[in-house]
Formats: sequence, C-alpha cells, structure tokens
Amino acid sequence: MSNQWIVVSDAARARLFSRDADHHLTLVETLTHEESRAHEGDLRTGGKGEVQDSGGAGRHQTDPQTSTSEKHADIFAKQVCERLKAGLNDNEYTSLVVVADPSFLGLLRDQLDKPLERAIHKTIDKNWAQHDQQQIEKQLRTAINPS
Repeated sequence: MSNQWIVVSDAARARLFSRDADHHLTLVETLTHEESRAHEGDLRTGGKGEVQDSGGAGRHQTDPQTSTSEKHADIFAKQVCERLKAGLNDNEYTSLVVVADPSFLGLLRDQLDKPLERAIHKTIDKNWAQHDQQQIEKQLRTAINPS
C-alpha cells in the first residue's frame, strides 16, 4: 500500500499515481473520457435536452444553461471520484493530492464525500494533465514542499 496517491486530471483524462518516500511517482491507473475530447456538436446526451438517469430509471430534462461538454465533464468527475473512493475504501492509499484544471477541480469537489475530503492532503488548481511524469514529480516537489 502506498501512503499517498496523486491524481492529475482534466475533463478528459485522469492519471492516478502512487508516491513513495523518495517522492517518486508510479502510475497506478489512467482513466479517460473520450466524450470530453469531442467537439460540442458531435456530442449527444440522449435527445433534445434529455439525459439518461444513471440508475436506469428513465430520462429527465437537463439544464438548458449547461453545455453538453460540461455535462460530460461532470460525468467524468463522478467516475474519477468513484475510483478514488474505491481506492480509499480498499486501503490503497491514506493521503491524496488532487491536481486538476481549475474548472474540473470544482466538478471534482462537488462529487467528494466526507471520507474522501478528509483524505485530501492538498489540492492544486493547475492543469498538468499534458505533463509527463517527470515534469509532474518536479512540480509536486515545488508545490508541496517549497524550500
């Protein structure tokens, strides 16, 4: 079990890393949401302003002020948080650092439950999703342990 996980995410991809005592990262898992990469006009949520309920109970009208891409980002935020909750429940980590694009970070925060909130050591509202692992390690050292 790693003591700390780092999640680096935007609305299309989340990478989960474990961080060892020497502050080196190891990739645990990559989650992707292809719909978040698509153009707005190519996305459909189920019909004219409707989305399918996640429980399969039917359809409901969506907020006309919310774009389809925002709806897909919200769906992905929920998926990321479900994976983080599962990792916490399975004792895969005890401490969490969340690094996310500022707009996506807000969506993640909306999905947090109390145990997951308590596990968060630090949040960083930066978009590092396109950075490679080495860049992320370097930036984490500065952001978490500034000299």
